[in-house]
Amino acid sequence: MTFYVITHKHFNYQSLPIGYTPLLVGANKNQNPDNFITDNTGDNISNKNYSFCELTGLYWMWKNTKDKNIGLVHYRRYFSKYTSFNTLYLTTIIKGHSQPVSVSQLDTWLKDGTDWIVATPQIGGEGSLWEQFDHFHHIKDLEITRNIIKETFPEYISSFDKVMKHNNQASFYNMFYTRREEMDKYCEWLFEILFQAEKQVDISSYDQYQQRLYGFLGERLLNVWLDHRQPKIKQLVEYNSDSMARIDAARLLKHNFIKKG
Repeated sequence: MTFYVITHKHFNYQSLPIGYTPLLVGANKNQNPDNFITDNTGDNISNKNYSFCELTGLYWMWKNTKDKNIGLVHYRRYFSKYTSFNTLYLTTIIKGHSQPVSVSQLDTWLKDGTDWIVATPQIGGEGSLWEQFDHFHHIKDLEITRNIIKETFPEYISSFDKVMKHNNQASFYNMFYTRREEMDKYCEWLFEILFQAEKQVDISSYDQYQQRLYGFLGERLLNVWLDHRQPKIKQLVEYNSDSMARIDAARLLKHNFIKKG
């Protein structure tokens, strides 16, 4: 039962709850002053970190761990134990800080029948996810991905179109917690698609941000996987620990509640 915390640098990991384990990605290039476990051991794709982002960590988790229950978060992005943004921010004001959900609580939810714990969906821009991708990235890359799914996993194409073209929000950041067998099935599906896409897309002329293509695709494809599989899902609010200052919470609370009074 481990929540792997993806990072590419030092961060304040000592305050994390039990069961949260830092995992340094891009470890062939990134320094490791804290002696974190790294994504460049065993079967790995660490050298692809510039384009696969946190997914090099996911690949390492898939190929090199045996945790019964397993998940992925980031060094500054965590799940709270709440399903409401308002509850999260109100609690932050009262306590003065936010705390990641405990692994024991996550395990209890899985034991009680939940299959996947993911981030509460958020709107990523104007229009559908397809239109948002077109605005922020190169739409041809998403078109190529759709063709790969149509040819390799045709049973998923209706969910792909539903999620991408008829929906404006998604669970982002490639964050999740689930059982081992669920993650194994998902990773087999996901990396088959991404490795095929990698052979068909030339990112050599992309800037550093756009070269993170496969991480961006992964965020969206998790939603396609879940829509097709229809598991029992629990959604938790994701928060950025760098931006959870008390004043930010107070402003949002005032906007959401005081204005209504």
